[in-house]
Amino acid sequence: MKLLYLDPILGISGDMCIAALIDAGCPFHELSGLLSRLPLDLPAMTPEKKRQGAIEGTYLRIGKSPVHLSIGQMREMIGGLDVEERVKTDALGILEVLVVAESKAHGVPPEEVHFHELSHVDTIIDCLCVAGAMAFFKVDEVFCGPLPQGRGFIQTAHGIMPNPPPATCEIVSGLDVVFLDEERELTTPTGAAIARYYGKGRRRPPFRVIGYGYGFGTFEAARPNVLRVFLGETDGPPYDEEIWVAEADLDDMEPEYLGAVADRIRAEGALDVLYFPIQMKKGRPGIRISLLAHPSRLSDLVELVLTETTTFGVRFRPEFRSTLPRKEEVRDTSLGPVRIKTGFDRSGKRLKSHVEFEDVKKMADKLGMSYLGLLEALKKEL
Repeated sequence: MKLLYLDPILGISGDMCIAALIDAGCPFHELSGLLSRLPLDLPAMTPEKKRQGAIEGTYLRIGKSPVHLSIGQMREMIGGLDVEERVKTDALGILEVLVVAESKAHGVPPEEVHFHELSHVDTIIDCLCVAGAMAFFKVDEVFCGPLPQGRGFIQTAHGIMPNPPPATCEIVSGLDVVFLDEERELTTPTGAAIARYYGKGRRRPPFRVIGYGYGFGTFEAARPNVLRVFLGETDGPPYDEEIWVAEADLDDMEPEYLGAVADRIRAEGALDVLYFPIQMKKGRPGIRISLLAHPSRLSDLVELVLTETTTFGVRFRPEFRSTLPRKEEVRDTSLGPVRIKTGFDRSGKRLKSHVEFEDVKKMADKLGMSYLGLLEALKKEL
């Protein structure tokens, strides 16, 4: 399995990511060839060797361009490219992180988001080139160090903003950050979106380094303004993401309340909640409540367990999980529309499908049929 570790020494931006990946060995013609398929008049791009102090790396010089694109135009152009599917998926995924962050930061629905600085052609260049380089290296997992943040204020198209600006704050929520005494924007929204989209959590497994590179930013400071990347390999088992398990043992809580507590914990963002009987010390029967959570939701969910149950403490531990790529779609049947969840292997081959239980239940109640009978009837059609 191939890993990539992003090490933002003084900052991270889209062009710094591209430069670092070129410095690590991705041929520039691979990326320029990818961009040449866009129906756009693109600015000139030139990778240049640069040195700051004892560090030598690559700086990506991008010329000025008057081209600005709407979100819809970017999505359409990326989705219409005749390239490897993972390149389009990743590029659109990075873009979606930006859209969602802008939506939340400015209090408008995602479909009403209008980029300002991010509408520039540089955004689609960043998304596609980073996605293309990841595909070139065949990276399976990406990890990222703490994202540096500056202080003070910065000038944006929205006016003067606190540093980091609201959209960046939204993107880095739940990620590790470090605040430095620099009155500059050290982590751009696109750089943060790349870390958010690809990053798999805090735990970085041991790996063998097979390559590395340095990507320089535009300004120079006392310490090198550079993003470092490490390419590595590991023989460890493949996994998709880091999750946390939180547990508590209860022997003094009315069992009838646990179902409602579990529902509330799920509604607050837990990936799953289980509770089951256990034998506690001195032969006392008890109940263990166990939940799975993304790292960003762990603190809130642990607080919820402490608030909603009788326990005085919660233990938790990190674990990894692997999940099938999946998609959900609505299919029409003679009995009505139902949601179908389909799982695929890594090559895109369909492995299994599942009919959404809530749809079966609602339809069976409406038609007066048994749940099992309705499910069997649906399976024959699907």
